[in-house]
Amino acid sequence: MAASWQEQMLSSLNVIRAENGLKPLKLCNSLTKSAQSYAQEMATQNFFSHEGKDGSTPGQRIQKAGYNWRNSKTASGIAENIAAGRESVKEVMKDWKNSTGHFKNMTNSKFIHVGFGMAENQKSTYKKYWVQNFGYGAQC
Repeated sequence: MAASWQEQMLSSLNVIRAENGLKPLKLCNSLTKSAQSYAQEMATQNFFSHEGKDGSTPGQRIQKAGYNWRNSKTASGIAENIAAGRESVKEVMKDWKNSTGHFKNMTNSKFIHVGFGMAENQKSTYKKYWVQNFGYGAQC
């Protein structure tokens, strides 16, 4: 049985982390909820930006989805990778690996949690939208 795209992305991401001497990330439901919701929003509303059309930031969306990083009693943080127009996990991961900022998020040693989103809209400019949300310092 073929692995789901989420399993492929997690595996690919954790291979990159292992190659850089880092611990694997764990899937987190609230980060996945935020990532999937935002991928769907970009696809449905036909835009591509870290800022939502409603003015929302990655941090606000992640907090709203239940990853309570802002109210953490310990150090905490989040990050977001987005991509559009790529057909496969392999393509999008290659692009992110070759992009300094995206690669930095994927290999940040502080991050312990991750969530993924992907949405398609054939009527939109880029057809397929991808989101990775990273976090540490909050409960999943």
